[in-house]
Amino acid sequence: MKKVATAFLTISLLATTPVFAAEQESNPIQQEEGMTKQEEGIVITTLTVDEILAQKGMKSALEPFYDKFPQAKTYKIEGSKVQRIEDGEQKNEIQLFLESDEKESFTLYFDIKTEKITKYTQVVNNIPKSELPETVQAPLDKVYSLSPEVKNLKLYYSQSCSHTIKGEEQLKTYSLSFNESGKITEKKTNDKEFTIIFDETGKVRSFFFEKLSLVNLEGNTKEEKAQNLLKRLYGEEANEYKIKKVNEISKDDPNYKDHKDSIRGTIVFMPISSEKNPIVVGFNIKNQLTTMMRDAGLL
Repeated sequence: MKKVATAFLTISLLATTPVFAAEQESNPIQQEEGMTKQEEGIVITTLTVDEILAQKGMKSALEPFYDKFPQAKTYKIEGSKVQRIEDGEQKNEIQLFLESDEKESFTLYFDIKTEKITKYTQVVNNIPKSELPETVQAPLDKVYSLSPEVKNLKLYYSQSCSHTIKGEEQLKTYSLSFNESGKITEKKTNDKEFTIIFDETGKVRSFFFEKLSLVNLEGNTKEEKAQNLLKRLYGEEANEYKIKKVNEISKDDPNYKDHKDSIRGTIVFMPISSEKNPIVVGFNIKNQLTTMMRDAGLL
C-alpha cells in the first residue's frame, strides 16, 4: 500500500508544508500504547480499549453509531485522549479509530465534556467500478481535456470518505488513483501517475500528477494558466477567486535540484467571499502545473 500512500501524501503536502501554508488535522492514534506526546499546545495520550470504554458516557454515545453501522461492533478499536486549545478554550476529546481490515475504517471524535460524538469519518477502500457514482466521469473528462495522456492510465486504487458532523452528513468524496500498470507497487517506479479527489456532485476537490503535467491551458505564465485551470474546472465560479501570492523555491536554494520531479511552489487563490476557502495550485521546476487543492484552510 506504500505507493497509494505516497500519492495521497503528496496531495496532503498541499495542506501541511510551510510552502503551501495550509492546515490539516493530525491523526494521533499511531503511537505506542500508553505513550504521551506534546507539541504546539497539544497533549496526546494513547488509551487502552478498557480505558476507552470506561470513559464516562462513551458506551451510550457509541450506541447510535453502532445502530447505524452494526458491522463496526466487531472492529478493532484504538484511541487517544487529545487536549488542545481551540478558539481560546481548552478542548478535551477522545479520538477513536475502528478498523476491520483494509476495506473499511472509522475515525470518531468524542467530546469528554458533553459526552457526545461530535463527528466521525467513514473510509471505504478498493471500491469496485460498478459501485462508483455516475458523477465520476464528469471530473475525469475535465482532466482528460487538460492532459489527454492521463486517459491512457489505468485505475489501481479507489476510496470513498464520508464525514458526519454534529449529526449532519457532509458531501461524500471519492479518491481515484491511476498509473500505467493498473497495479499497486511497493517499489518506486518511473510510472506516470494521477490521483484525483472529487465530491459526490462531481466537483473536483484536488488532483496530483507524477511525471505528468497539464498541457492544454491558455496563458503565457503559470499564473495565467492557473487562472485558466480554475475557469475550466469551475466555470463562472472561478471569477470569485483572485491570486494572493506565489510561493516558490528559489533557484539559488541548495534544495532546488531536489524538486526536479516534484512540487516546487504554489499559487494561492483567495476567495472574495469569506464563506469559501482558498484554492492552491502547485507547479514543478519547469513551471508546469501538476497539483490543485480546493478548500485549503490557510493558517
